[in-house]
Amino acid sequence: MKLLGPALTILLVGQLAGPVRADEPKPAGPGVAEDYALHCSACHTAKGGGTPGLVPSLRELAPLLALPGGREYLVRVPGVAQAPLSPDRIARLLNWVLAQYSGLAVEPLYSAEEVEVLRRSPLRDPVGFRAALVAASGIPSTAH
Repeated sequence: MKLLGPALTILLVGQLAGPVRADEPKPAGPGVAEDYALHCSACHTAKGGGTPGLVPSLRELAPLLALPGGREYLVRVPGVAQAPLSPDRIARLLNWVLAQYSGLAVEPLYSAEEVEVLRRSPLRDPVGFRAALVAASGIPSTAH
């Protein structure tokens, strides 16, 4: 009988803590959302919407990513190429942004090796480079 009180207490505390679901999706890695908040959200906003006319939205990257040079562009923009993050963290962040905000499952995923090579050549004129990509594609610029 003396064990009944402590046993009930443990049972009650366990119930109050709530269930742990094994089927919940795992995060893309430690700190990915925090990296976005610290290094991307000031310009692209917390929800990835950007600022019309100033900062591109991260919600509509599929057309840009499909263009020749579009994949490289995303790594070479100064905010990515010069971010104070390791190539591995940038790769995880890019893959997370594409899934989180554009709903894209990129194949192949960005890798640390790819990021390390591409970030050595940051774009001096990312706006001009993006405009040239879009113009060369023949797709109306409103799609980007």
